[in-house]
Amino acid sequence: NFHVVNSLFLVRCRGVNENRTRIIVKNPFQLADLLTQFIKRSGYTSGQLAKLSGVPKPTIVNWMEGRVRRPRTLNDLVRLTAVLHLSEAEASQLLQSAGHPTIAELRLDLQQMPDETLAKLINHWETKPSTTANKPAPFQAMAHLPYFVGRWELLEKLRTMLLAGDHATIYSIQGMGGVGKTALAAHLAYQLRSHFPDGVLWARVDTSDTMSILSTFASAYGLDVRQYGDLGSRSRIVRELLANKRALIVLDNAQSSEQVKPLLPPTGACAVLVTTRRQDLAVMRGASRFMLGPFDPKGKESLLLFGQVLGDDRVAEERPLFVELANLLGHLPLAVDIAAGRLAYEPGWTTTDFLQRVRQEQRRLVELESEDQSVRLSFNTSFQHLTEDQQQFFAALAVFAGDDFSSEAAAAVADMSHELGQDYLRKLYALSLLQAGRETAVDQPNRYRLHLLLRDYAGEQLGDETAVQQRLIYYFAAFVPAHSHDFATLDLEQKNVLTALQLARALGQTSDFVTGVLAIYLFWEAKGLYGLAADYLRKMETACPLEGAGAVSPQTDPMIRLKFHHYRGRLAQRLGEYIEAEARYETALALARTLQTEAHLSHLLRALGVLAARRGDYVLADSYYKEGLALAKALGHGGIVSNFLRGLGVQAYMRGDFAQAEAFYEEGLALIGMLDEKAPDAKGEGGMLWGLGVLAQEQGNLTQAQQYFEQSLALARQVGQQKRVILLLRMLAEIAVVQNLPKLAEDYWQEALLLAQDIGHRWQEARVLSEWGEYQIEVGQTAVAHETFQQLFRLARILQSRELVATALFGLARETAVRGDLELAKERGWESLDVFTAMGHIKMQEVKDWLVAVDG
Repeated sequence: NFHVVNSLFLVRCRGVNENRTRIIVKNPFQLADLLTQFIKRSGYTSGQLAKLSGVPKPTIVNWMEGRVRRPRTLNDLVRLTAVLHLSEAEASQLLQSAGHPTIAELRLDLQQMPDETLAKLINHWETKPSTTANKPAPFQAMAHLPYFVGRWELLEKLRTMLLAGDHATIYSIQGMGGVGKTALAAHLAYQLRSHFPDGVLWARVDTSDTMSILSTFASAYGLDVRQYGDLGSRSRIVRELLANKRALIVLDNAQSSEQVKPLLPPTGACAVLVTTRRQDLAVMRGASRFMLGPFDPKGKESLLLFGQVLGDDRVAEERPLFVELANLLGHLPLAVDIAAGRLAYEPGWTTTDFLQRVRQEQRRLVELESEDQSVRLSFNTSFQHLTEDQQQFFAALAVFAGDDFSSEAAAAVADMSHELGQDYLRKLYALSLLQAGRETAVDQPNRYRLHLLLRDYAGEQLGDETAVQQRLIYYFAAFVPAHSHDFATLDLEQKNVLTALQLARALGQTSDFVTGVLAIYLFWEAKGLYGLAADYLRKMETACPLEGAGAVSPQTDPMIRLKFHHYRGRLAQRLGEYIEAEARYETALALARTLQTEAHLSHLLRALGVLAARRGDYVLADSYYKEGLALAKALGHGGIVSNFLRGLGVQAYMRGDFAQAEAFYEEGLALIGMLDEKAPDAKGEGGMLWGLGVLAQEQGNLTQAQQYFEQSLALARQVGQQKRVILLLRMLAEIAVVQNLPKLAEDYWQEALLLAQDIGHRWQEARVLSEWGEYQIEVGQTAVAHETFQQLFRLARILQSRELVATALFGLARETAVRGDLELAKERGWESLDVFTAMGHIKMQEVKDWLVAVDG
């Protein structure tokens, strides 16, 4: 009984049956070549095969590399053939290449010498030739992961579409490397297996040749297509085979349309699911596309995955550490899985130790490798599709530390034209090396986002880091001054601007650092980022010219010094540090007078007037306001004139001169829209709406005032004007009280108070406390009123505001009287009256009337 197989020769040898003829391999690499071909087709790694078959990984590697020509353990080889989903003919071919009997011969041997283990293994193949009718439906999906978390919404959408009766399009799961596309497809295959009577076909199209895949698909239904030697013919036969079947076909990790097209069935009952990193495959035009990103940072998927591997108890106990770890991994599923596996199965790790490694950018990708899993290798697959110029462009993007960046900025740091930069960005996006960033206006450059780990990877490819960093500094040194009043644009670029400022300071580019800080200060102030502004102003104050005699710094350039002291004063004022604010303003005012800069003089005089008014020195405040008003009128600055007039109106109101107050106020409101202002943007429009609301409120039209305030509030939130948000919330609370909507009023005041405390604006915090306390007295909530006015009193002392001190004392006097302690109430009332009288404040008459009523 001789068998001829290729270059094999036959000899008699001992074995299961002494009279059996055994095949000996003449070519020692026959097994290695054949096994490698089958493994490549399957898409499995040696590590995955080891887990699925129970055969040690080193053993499989030895077989693949030809170090072992005839495996001693027949059972291990049979186990491997089953895991590879080989047909009986293919399994027999592989066994013969290793010098073992075919499957049919093994069945005969087992009849003479029973072996229960071997019998169970070869039962994988039917003992008789089967027809398509009685052959079980194929299921070629990769092994199901032992754990799968999240993706619930996307799973439901895909399930609904894949279970449709007919499929007019193919379906694709697209996303960056390591995001879990294959795992999601496998999970779906196992979930939907019972819904596809003709089975699930699976192919790893980037590592298997198309002809072999077509053969595997055909043989799954008992059809041998090996006689069709050209791709077109074999593809046509398989299409005919699939035309009347209802199967799920998964084409994994497609990198080109050519890998997909020959494998597509006719449109109909078969559902085709393609996973790919590519966004630009022609075959996907018209497909139902599903973008798969990293786990949601606000969700729990990353922690759930950690819990699946490490145990929920450990993750719950060390939750803050795992939250930080997930954030540092960018919530990329592959990275989370590798980290969890290393913590679980490598000895000596603590979560803190591993986290300390991952915090180091230069070590992060090094730690994300485990056996055949590697985040870096996953990224390599896409990176290798770039030209050398495109690779250098991608590497330059590592300098952006913000949430995203514009195409214009990307081209600038890469030192190329905007047009070429846009082309390269589209290429990177097509390979899922970039994702779409935040949406912008139609006339603004597109924005792109680089995943945190891809940024680390790009940084590894970056050669001349300093040159790229300097280009980032130069770009934003010009960008920020040009957009200093465009808060919406600065909001998009804030983190990138901070990166540029940090680099400028580190590289000794003091001029760019100082220019950038002064240009972005007003944005920080409007956003309520007082701590950040204070930090950078301190750094600026200590900056020294390191670039030569022409460098600018607070110490060398009078205009820089003027702006610095002006902004430092504004910041101190908002933090309630009025002595510091006044000193800074006076220094800036002296410089402005020396430099004869009327615009700065006007601003500084108004600022000093506000401070004087808050101290209760109305005479000095009037003096500042009137000098500044004359300057503003001479300059034709309508908005500034309006501010001065409204300030004078408040002064007159506090003195009880209502006619003069109304005249100032209405004149100020009328000037809000003077022609010197730019075309209203969100900020300017919001200011006009606010002014119109104030006027409507003064005229008693609360409904109209409410509408104006709500519109202004929406715009203030849009551009991040936190101070104006607080003011408008206070005004809306006041209207809600008049409208008998106490819950709404409380919500407005509480939001305003929390925001004022959050940004550290003490004056606005005090104003909210004052209004909230007054309301609590009106509704009889004396306990709340007591606590509120106590808070106000402590804050007023810090602010050194006589008006607020007197207001707090009067509030405490009234709530104390309600509690029955009239002596203490009158004592506080008299203290309040003394302060209001010294100021000439309008409230002194109200306090007098209250004291008379208490005595009566």
